[in-house]
Amino acid sequence: MDSAHATVSIDLAPGTRTQEAAFADDHRIAQAIAAGDRALFKSVYDQNVTILFNLARRLANTSPEAEDIVQDTFVRAYQKIHMFAGRSSLSSWLYRICLNIGLEHLRRRKGTFENLEDAVECCVEPDQKQLVLRRKLEKAIKQLPQGCRAVFALHDIEGFNHKEIAEQLHLAEGTSKSQLFKARALLRKILTGREA
Repeated sequence: MDSAHATVSIDLAPGTRTQEAAFADDHRIAQAIAAGDRALFKSVYDQNVTILFNLARRLANTSPEAEDIVQDTFVRAYQKIHMFAGRSSLSSWLYRICLNIGLEHLRRRKGTFENLEDAVECCVEPDQKQLVLRRKLEKAIKQLPQGCRAVFALHDIEGFNHKEIAEQLHLAEGTSKSQLFKARALLRKILTGREA
């Protein structure tokens, strides 16, 4: 085990490290990976794959497309790990790459969305109604314009605030707020068939 790996593998109690120290540890991890430590990259993968898949699933039409986004994220991260400067956490850096790749997928689709058959509610058992409602919401989210969809996913699903969203998407906070307002109004219209 190299010294960089040994230094960053120490698991301290929550709150005992400063943000700068955590970023420095992540920078050392990135340097070790860039130097060829594949086991350490596998560890970073294991720690981040679930949250990245959850993000990708919000941006993609299908699970296979979400898997492609996550795979592309880790390929790009591995290729560019030497560029990680340690000004944020490694997880945030990966999240940003995943978001960018997800948005690239949205742009390539140019607004075309998966045609799913609507569930026939009268035939659904009571314990399956939650699943039907979730599918309807997911289908409605997929119909949002890409800007609204990205802001809605980051704010209402992932829990980011407008300042964080503005930084990630390179837009003004006011634009993030208006995109969220528009996304919610469109979702209400899609789901209820009437204006909010």
